[in-house]
Amino acid sequence: MKSKLSLDDLWLFRQVVQHGGIAAAATATGIPQATLSRRLKGLEQTLGGRLLERSAHYFSLTELGEHYYQRCTPLLAELREIRNQLDDQHTRLWGRLRITAPVSMTQSWLGQCFFAFMQQYPGIQLDLVLSNQYENLIEQHIDAAFRVGEPRDSSWIARPVWSTRMVLCASSEYLVNAEPVSHPQQLHQHPLLAAYPINEWLLQNKHNQEYFRLAPQSRLRVNDIDVAANAAKAGLGIALIPTYYLASDTSAEGLQAVLPDWQGQQRPVYLYYRDRDVMPARLKAFTQFVLEWVSHQPMP
Repeated sequence: MKSKLSLDDLWLFRQVVQHGGIAAAATATGIPQATLSRRLKGLEQTLGGRLLERSAHYFSLTELGEHYYQRCTPLLAELREIRNQLDDQHTRLWGRLRITAPVSMTQSWLGQCFFAFMQQYPGIQLDLVLSNQYENLIEQHIDAAFRVGEPRDSSWIARPVWSTRMVLCASSEYLVNAEPVSHPQQLHQHPLLAAYPINEWLLQNKHNQEYFRLAPQSRLRVNDIDVAANAAKAGLGIALIPTYYLASDTSAEGLQAVLPDWQGQQRPVYLYYRDRDVMPARLKAFTQFVLEWVSHQPMP
């Protein structure tokens, strides 16, 4: 059985022909003459025929060599052009990145990071997929993802970039007419508005480190923070809202803190991406920009 044809050996064969001999090709490529001779002999054995007639003072192509040279030269040139294009796409700061992130987080603060990145790198386009669901990153062809909570997918690199706490909120009108709340035990007496995937409210007293765990029997369960917050603004009950949401004057308008001495558990935010060592330049620039941008943001 013949061994597989090597494109590298064909390229070396082309170099020998173009430079008029093994010695000249060795000088041009930096490959030792002995190595070139051995590789050419191996190529001839693979093809089953002699490609070159050569001696100390004579060099020419055989009929088989002429045939392979004429057919392979344009193919090798095209492959080199394709490789250069792919290398260009991989190393230059241009092209498209497909990013997924939670809806409310992007609307509240992360979107400003994306916009600043686009201003600094005008050659890079962002394809943003806003979703509160855990999208299949591979099937959706995602380059990077922002996710809240502890990492679930060990096959992706997860960089901690941020963290936020949860606070209890309701509308001023609701609190005026509702039963007073002085301890989390009294939350059972109120309609609760829950945004999953948080199925359990773990509250901590900021002064004495007391904890209270609550599985809310919610009047409303929804997978979007904005909807839960808007329901609270409408006077429908008490919601557990991330502090980053309340950092915006527009988002916080109409909401008032409930049990301000208590806060929900801290929730980490991770940036996911793959292939730390071989990532495209545009993705490397994006991850570095995000980490730098977040490091200068106040944590609400």
